[in-house]
Amino acid sequence: MSRKMAIVLENKLEELSVLTQMLQVFLRPYQMPSATLYALELTLEEILVNIVSYAYDDDTPHEVEFKVEVDENMIAMKFIDDGIPFNPLTVQKADTQQPLMERGVGGLGINVVRKMRDMMEYQRKNDKNILRIWFQRQQGSE
Repeated sequence: MSRKMAIVLENKLEELSVLTQMLQVFLRPYQMPSATLYALELTLEEILVNIVSYAYDDDTPHEVEFKVEVDENMIAMKFIDDGIPFNPLTVQKADTQQPLMERGVGGLGINVVRKMRDMMEYQRKNDKNILRIWFQRQQGSE
């Protein structure tokens, strides 16, 4: 049996702390390893900050949908926004071998998410970005 949570929030950074707390409360009954919870919270932060910071070229409020579903084995996160088209799967991996001052801006957060997740999928549908990210529930140990 799976359990779901869905929320629609405004494209403001202030929403991140509220959403993180809601996710923690939602996941509490599952008693997941701390590594799994860390991966979920960091992914939530990285993706939401990217949406709020880069998806819109205006200052008007926009809705961002966040959904999470947990079953026996997996946790699925889904982000939906009406921002400019952006496929994080096509972002080149950041060159971490270069000195910090010579690196381009951005890309590190997406790289971190790519390493922590088990599967990731993007689609553009009805003028919306839809990003799905899956994690195994027991991916790490305490």
